[in-house]
Amino acid sequence: MTTPPGESPAVARRRLRLALRRAREEMGYTQHQVAEEMEWSISKVMRIESGEVTVSVNDTRSLLTYLGVTDRDEVARLVQSARDARKREWWDEPRYREHVPPALRRLIQFETEAREIHYFYPMIIPGPLQVEDYARAILRSHFGTSDNAVGEVRLEARQRRRQAFLGRRDDPTVRLLLDESVLYRTLGDFNLLSKQLFDLHSLAAQSRIRVRIIPFTADIAFPLLGTFEIYGLSKSDNDSTDGIDDAVMYRESDQLDELVEDQAAVSRHLSVFEDMWTGALDEARSTQMILESAQHAASKASKTATSG
Repeated sequence: MTTPPGESPAVARRRLRLALRRAREEMGYTQHQVAEEMEWSISKVMRIESGEVTVSVNDTRSLLTYLGVTDRDEVARLVQSARDARKREWWDEPRYREHVPPALRRLIQFETEAREIHYFYPMIIPGPLQVEDYARAILRSHFGTSDNAVGEVRLEARQRRRQAFLGRRDDPTVRLLLDESVLYRTLGDFNLLSKQLFDLHSLAAQSRIRVRIIPFTADIAFPLLGTFEIYGLSKSDNDSTDGIDDAVMYRESDQLDELVEDQAAVSRHLSVFEDMWTGALDEARSTQMILESAQHAASKASKTATSG
């Protein structure tokens, strides 16, 4: 089914829940009072405000009236958000729901709307920037075999994320921080690494992304934070939160896939990112280093093929 234009479901749900919570707090109502007025359980109100469940269009209208939201434009925007929040997209298909973690499926929706994206990756290239063969090698290392059901579905999802990123007409500001070691990690195949690095260099040369490399000689102590991605989201015109609740963070490991919306945690990670960004090589030198590493890997691949 083709989805009509509008916000992605995750972004719409987030916008609506924040607006409802803000309106409730401005009116001085408790969640218990809202539950009593709407004839809901208190747990339903809590799940709505946490983004765990959606709200119907009719309930949204009634709730906005009770919360004193009367501006026609604002009501129209939030009612549309209620509609958008209930849409279904490709990531809701059964095979993705089975094999792609919930946090990652929500992240995919934020990716399509983010105005700023900040990647910190000390080990590999980020998923949406991976070419297919590189992504397959990464997933094989996690799931054991490239034709494993989980790995194949994850690979398909990763490639769809890449296509969505490259197909965006409103290029977001993308900053990528890589450790220098990523430029030499072959994953067992020099040809694979060269393809990935040439592609990364092309994206940087076209100004699709900004890349900085943290060299081995840098006076930077890596924080014990692991890999993370931060997505800055645009706000509605009448959003007066002054920067609050306008970013989400994704963290992934073998044990956990986590989408973090706590703004204090997001801000701490962004501060660390900014410090490392300042201490890394500048973009011109970093882009040149990527090209040199790609050429070196291609040369190694050629020699290996010849000797073989």
